[in-house]
Amino acid sequence: MKKTMPFYPLQRLALSCSLIIFIALSGCSTPPKHPEKGLKVPASKSAEYVELLKSTPPPQLKAEDLETLSDIELELQTAKAQQQAEWPNFILLNHQLWQTASDSGQAQIEQRIWDAISQQPLAEIKKTIQILKKNPNTSVQQWGELLAILKGSAEDLHKKLKRLNESNSDAIYMSHLLPGFTMQNIYVPPPKQIAVLLPFEGKYEQVANQIKTGMMKAFMASDQRVLLRFYDASALDEIEQVYQKAKLEGADFVIGPLRKEAIERLLTTADENVLALNHIGYAPFTQFSYKSADEVTQLIRHFKANHYQNIGILSSDSKANSKIAHAIQNAWLQTEGHSAVLSTYPNHKPKLRQALGDLINEKASTERYNTLRWATGHKLKFFPRPRQDFDAIVIIDSNARMAVFKPQFAFFELNTPIYGTSQLSPKKLQKIKVNRDLAGVKFLAHPVAFQPKDLNSNFEAFGWDSFQVATQLHNLRFGGYLAQGKTGELTLKDQQIKQNLIWATYDKKGRLVPLIE
Repeated sequence: MKKTMPFYPLQRLALSCSLIIFIALSGCSTPPKHPEKGLKVPASKSAEYVELLKSTPPPQLKAEDLETLSDIELELQTAKAQQQAEWPNFILLNHQLWQTASDSGQAQIEQRIWDAISQQPLAEIKKTIQILKKNPNTSVQQWGELLAILKGSAEDLHKKLKRLNESNSDAIYMSHLLPGFTMQNIYVPPPKQIAVLLPFEGKYEQVANQIKTGMMKAFMASDQRVLLRFYDASALDEIEQVYQKAKLEGADFVIGPLRKEAIERLLTTADENVLALNHIGYAPFTQFSYKSADEVTQLIRHFKANHYQNIGILSSDSKANSKIAHAIQNAWLQTEGHSAVLSTYPNHKPKLRQALGDLINEKASTERYNTLRWATGHKLKFFPRPRQDFDAIVIIDSNARMAVFKPQFAFFELNTPIYGTSQLSPKKLQKIKVNRDLAGVKFLAHPVAFQPKDLNSNFEAFGWDSFQVATQLHNLRFGGYLAQGKTGELTLKDQQIKQNLIWATYDKKGRLVPLIE
């Protein structure tokens, strides 16, 4: 009689066969590749690990390694080092090329090094200075010292260069680069008499008087070697005559006018020793606007440094706020993988809670609840579950409206970082109020907010800075900056004074403090 095999041995046999086949196939398959050193870190890695890899400096090139490279190999390595901003290696590679170059070739190499390290944003230049100065190679340190002088604080530039000539006489930039600048171009004496053209009557009277007060306070804090004289520039049809009168009375530098229409009247003068206090586009003289900070660029740089990808933007539909909001959105979307959702609300009679709800898709959450309630036929416990994928939310509006928005984040259980603009920077410097409603909000502010001393308003701070720029413009033209500006770190680019603001926040007690991250 034929015996029937029990089921469980058959099951065991099938399992054994499957295991044998799997092992055989595994042995024939290509083993998984392990990530190689230097490859791009997968997205699954933590932000800390990515930051560690990014911040790890490249190995220092050795002299014996450089000597074995041909000129072609040196050029290729130089281009790679510049592309990756490996400035110590970039300098060492160029130094090796410089040794065998002709006289004109040496001049080009010196200029190439200088152009590469000096044509960076101010924040990157500061980092580069520290990196070069801390490098063990003397040649690299020398470039750090040159960069610190010519792109550092504009004060006492002539004295600093004199000391550099004495201490770094063997630096290669002493051969062509620095002599090419010439001491005559570097040192231009500051003005002896400054004329200030402001509209002391009419619509701009209060602003003009605040600017004047700020200038006088800066003058009193200076060595007072310059003569400061004020002229009324209220009448537009008399601007040219007022300017000519100031020049005839000995002014070798002019600050003002303030209004755009008045500035346009002086375009034909082509006087480079004019500091206009507004911006009208191209002009043959320097322009310094009260709002000359590039907040969008500073925000974008900050977001990238924090590895953000998805941002939300809330803004009123006012012309000024909408302009900033769209500029942030467009700038952020320039980078692949970034997303930026913009939600606007009426500037007149705004519904702020609804505006935030629209940004975080509160409506979609409510619709899902209604669908479930209809499908089950029961009333369910409900709390809106909005989108949680924003890395940051920027709110472009006044501090009063920001104070209304802020509690809504707690209601929706949102832990997303909140950012504002310089609109949140205090206006009354001697009466900065405690504001607990803005605790934790990050924004760009004028430095004067932290050390106002005897300055009462931001327009007074602007007047203070205008005087400083006028007396230091000759040094700013050479690439330096004013580190102690009241409205920001001040630099000159394309005939325009630019403000670099500082990051601020309100602490848990509602006190205004510098942001430290």
